Amino acid sequence: MDQASPHALPFDRYRELLDREYRILADLVPATLDLPVPACPGWTGEDLARHTAIVFLHKAETIRTGERPSHGWPPVSIGSFPPQALLAHSFSSLTDQLDRHRPEDPAETFVPWDQTVGFWIRRLTHETAIHRVDLEDTAGDGPTPMDPDLTLDGIDEVLTVMLVRSQPDLTASAAVVRLEAGGHSWDVCLAPGRVEVTRDAPANGQPTARTDPEALLLWLWGRAPQPFPPSDALCELRDRLAGAL
Repeated sequence: MDQASPHALPFDRYRELLDREYRILADLVPATLDLPVPACPGWTGEDLARHTAIVFLHKAETIRTGERPSHGWPPVSIGSFPPQALLAHSFSSLTDQLDRHRPEDPAETFVPWDQTVGFWIRRLTHETAIHRVDLEDTAGDGPTPMDPDLTLDGIDEVLTVMLVRSQPDLTASAAVVRLEAGGHSWDVCLAPGRVEVTRDAPANGQPTARTDPEALLLWLWGRAPQPFPPSDALCELRDRLAGAL
């Protein structure tokens, strides 16, 4: 996929939503440090907090230099930080860099078609939102409703960024799955050598899975049950995603 998402949000809107999602996540950390995280087998809340902090810190350094850090990473010193302090320090480092840069400034990413700071604010806002859901699940709280615009953009991002970079599967069926939510659609072709995603194309009789945006996003991320009747193609899509996330 080599075109910008029509659902992508303005940089300032991502900053607002990143702050919102981070605050909810950070508030959940103290009560979940020793609890297992259902969505991340083998992890406790502390593991998730440290993982999120290290991701923030890594991307802060990537944005600062334009290149991902390759030596001495992660810094040995971060092991001495308590998880809450590490998370706060890392988020402060990230937002400091975001606020010093424009979205079009260069920064290395894992997709060839977008090597900008704008890629990272989008990616990290969605990363934070998903891990916020994980900690709410860990705490036994009902999930805070997602922002509707971020939810639609999240569906697009997981399909056109995360899924399309999955490893080629030479046994793939080449099935086409049409996903519909929130008045938009994504036709996903599970080709053997690649995945192709077409946005908002007219329906032509292909199998369609339709649900509300939040249910679709959380299923795509493996955070919720499948919200529509099962099919071989949907199972193949979910398996392909599981290997890419």
